Amino acid sequence: MTQALLEVDQLTVTFEEESTPTLDDLSFTVQEGESILLLGPSGSGKSTLTYCLNGLYPKELDGKMSGSIYFAGSKIEDFKSGKINLEVGTVFQDPETQFCMLTVEDEIAFGLENKKISPDLMESEIDRVLSLVGLQHRKKDQIHTLSGGQKQKLALAAVLALEPRLLILDEPTANLDPAASKDLVETIRHLKEEQEITLLIIEHNIDYWLPIINRTMLLDQDGSLFFDGDLSEAVNMYDEELQQRGIWLPEAALLAKQAQLPKPWPLTIDLLPPDLQFQTKTSEVLQKKEQIIQVENAVFRNKEKVLLDIPALTIKHGEFLAITGKNGSGKTLLSRQITGLLKPTAGDIEVLGKKLRRWKTNELYQQIGYVFQNPEHQFLTDSVWNEIAFGQAVNADEIQRVLEDIQLAAQADKHPFTLSQGQKRRLSVSTMLVQKPQLLVLDEPTFGQDSHTTEVLMDLIWRHHQRGCTIVMITHDMELVDRFASRVLIVDQGRIVADDQPAGIWKRKDLSDYGLSLPAKEAYNKRTQEDSLYASY
Repeated sequence: MTQALLEVDQLTVTFEEESTPTLDDLSFTVQEGESILLLGPSGSGKSTLTYCLNGLYPKELDGKMSGSIYFAGSKIEDFKSGKINLEVGTVFQDPETQFCMLTVEDEIAFGLENKKISPDLMESEIDRVLSLVGLQHRKKDQIHTLSGGQKQKLALAAVLALEPRLLILDEPTANLDPAASKDLVETIRHLKEEQEITLLIIEHNIDYWLPIINRTMLLDQDGSLFFDGDLSEAVNMYDEELQQRGIWLPEAALLAKQAQLPKPWPLTIDLLPPDLQFQTKTSEVLQKKEQIIQVENAVFRNKEKVLLDIPALTIKHGEFLAITGKNGSGKTLLSRQITGLLKPTAGDIEVLGKKLRRWKTNELYQQIGYVFQNPEHQFLTDSVWNEIAFGQAVNADEIQRVLEDIQLAAQADKHPFTLSQGQKRRLSVSTMLVQKPQLLVLDEPTFGQDSHTTEVLMDLIWRHHQRGCTIVMITHDMELVDRFASRVLIVDQGRIVADDQPAGIWKRKDLSDYGLSLPAKEAYNKRTQEDSLYASY
């Protein structure tokens, strides 16, 4: 029998001050050339497993680790310092955390120098890996000028330059718009075709990776392995268990389930039968005529160029407004302008009928809540409990209820910075919700969440909306836009290029130009209409 490339044997990891393990008696093997999708709910230990496989744990682990990990027959801890990273490459969900240099070519060169590649060969090797990911035209550029998708490709190129035999992708599309996500996956697919590389992909979004994966592993909430096999088998045998555990089903399987189709359900929309019927969108919350935000000729620029140009924008009380568009299109910049976090270079912005510049900061933020894309930017205290209670007249019973709602009651005494990314996100949203603002702005609120915690978060947000809170949500998730938004803005190159209800947005033929894709139901309806049209010829 061929020796496994990777063998994990009874791996158990328990962090300090935790009574139960994060990974529990985990055992599996990986053969050379496999493409494995690793799924699991938030907090199931997926990222912890990554740190074990790339040698970061147990060296940097505050806790205990037992069991064994073998790579190509040798224990990982027996590799000399840094050597395992030449064999096991990792691309994390936030690429900026792994950049060391300022320019694209220097970032690639840094790894090659550590690999002791001669200067004569370095230039051609930099060109080779940048060509693999389609970044050869950005070779001389500063990293900070790249889009989110390009930064993710650069992180991939830097790892590929080391020629690892195992490539781990830890939620690589989490920060990307739909078009950039598809582009990255296509890059990986071409890479698989051109060279023999083994993939371990950790993701919440299954659909992007369907053309690549040939095996699926499912982690339970307790960090144990409860399925290892074919994705179609997992979806059709354990759909209820998957959803209970917060694991997303493929879009086609979700549509099949909603339409009450018999199993087996397909994994892709093109295999669904025609003429399926779905529930229509629920009625909207009644909107008031009063304006909560009024923008007139607002411009924001740096020394080099105009970054945001908004001739006119009105947001009314009671709206649920989604702002979407490509990475780097100006969505976050717009949201910070209308909430006073950034002052416009020119133009006027009114909040609740009062010029923004005339508001006192403390009075303004009693009316407006803002949830940052990076939740750490708003944490102010040393415990989850205190973060909810900070500056608010909230009693202990209310704090406990909020913590239970967002499934953080067990983490009440923890420091916010020790939480997982998904837990940090839930905490950051809840700290704003307890303030009961008139306007709540959320920058990618469901980023890093599994399906269950996404539903929990959106239910909390929707309940506040029903009580009259105006919601402005920046998101790449078109399913959420379709389900919740009453109005959609598409932002591109600092300008609003579309302002319509969701139904009008889905009729546009240029969505892909703005990094967007149709939600599953609309994609299905479009495909069915096209099939009917072809059949009529």
